[in-house]
Amino acid sequence: MMNSKQLSATLDDLMKETKRGNLNWKMMIETTDDLDVSLKEKVTIDDTEWIVDECFVEYQCTYRKQDFCMISYEHVLTCGNRTQMTCMIYLPPLGMRYFDIDKLAPYAIVADAYVSNRVHQLWDMLMALYRTDSSRMQLRVIDPLNN
Repeated sequence: MMNSKQLSATLDDLMKETKRGNLNWKMMIETTDDLDVSLKEKVTIDDTEWIVDECFVEYQCTYRKQDFCMISYEHVLTCGNRTQMTCMIYLPPLGMRYFDIDKLAPYAIVADAYVSNRVHQLWDMLMALYRTDSSRMQLRVIDPLNN
């Protein structure tokens, strides 16, 4: 299992190889962000009701002749103009592609601010790639209400 420093180096290399045109990607996204507020989960913390948003993103490519799979998870609580966010990064084994925190927990990477930033930069790069060259970037969006 990679540690945070190894993942940072891998993400840097993945982005370089992607820019060079050497990597093709698949991404799968499941998010509650666009759901109507009435459909979103709500939690009460210290007598304050928060609206819950979740976003899972699976990043997949073949890197150095091996499958690379990383899942990021964002848990966002919103109450008025206040927001609290938790970000998690997972490196599950092949064949284990669940958007389920309990099943992913053993594969969590302790993500510092640098790793979180690199994951966000990868997201930005792949979204731009999807808009400019969708033959190199497959995107699948999963409806959270039907999953």
